[in-house]
Amino acid sequence: MTFARRERGRGMNTSPFNARVVGWETANDDRLCGGYIHGALDRFYDGVLAFEEALGATFNRVLHVGDFGVWPEPNRVDGATRRHDGAGDFARWHAEKRAVPRPTVFVKGNHEDFVWLDAHPTGEVLPGLHYLRNGRVQILGAGEEAISVGGLGGCHGPSDYGRPGSSLEGYRKRHYTADEIESLASGAGIDILLLHDAPAGVRIPRGRDGEIVSTSAGLDVLVARTRPRLCFFGHHHTRVQAEVAGVRCVGLNKVAMPGHLVAVEIRSGEAGWRFLAEWPAQTQRVG
Repeated sequence: MTFARRERGRGMNTSPFNARVVGWETANDDRLCGGYIHGALDRFYDGVLAFEEALGATFNRVLHVGDFGVWPEPNRVDGATRRHDGAGDFARWHAEKRAVPRPTVFVKGNHEDFVWLDAHPTGEVLPGLHYLRNGRVQILGAGEEAISVGGLGGCHGPSDYGRPGSSLEGYRKRHYTADEIESLASGAGIDILLLHDAPAGVRIPRGRDGEIVSTSAGLDVLVARTRPRLCFFGHHHTRVQAEVAGVRCVGLNKVAMPGHLVAVEIRSGEAGWRFLAEWPAQTQRVG
């Protein structure tokens, strides 16, 4: 499997890897991995399609680091969602049974309808939109072209971390748990690790000169044990470049902010990856 760019792109930023989406190509198809959107489905997929146009390529898969904004009933949104972004577009897409324009796999963030998600019988919450549960692995492609993606969504909650994930109820489902980490870490190796929260020890810029350091227990251990080629996380609404146990970990920016889509090249069965391009450029902002 190869992540690749076709040569019709224009206005592309070729700065170091510092954004939020990954695209790859197998045979004649490109695939895309993407970051969180807080319910802004219209804006997000508009960006995906604009990026395709700039690359002269078609992405046939999207991955997402959580806070997709899965609120099928707007009156159920949590307080933070109500105060900031609102319920977003999901309820309208769900009512219309609208298919996402590119097949998409996502992990949960800390602002979703977790009860509804976990009760969904298949995990395909819209046509083409698939929920990757914590501790699970999804194989994209087949045979020699397969790429494995492991998922661990939600944020760290000290009071829930040691409890069985299956015992959490209601809004506590926003937390990941140690047994979910163990389930993923004890399985076969993965190519891409999709997180929502930042691994412990990662430094997150705040303002012009400030920063915080993630204390999200267990995620650094998960990276070290699974040894993916790439790890992506969200949650902090800023771009971050970090390394954990020798693995490149990329914090992804909010939808429509500069660099929220990125293309890289990665080959099944080979080590490493190569940065290609990002969208929009650092001097641009969409919306």
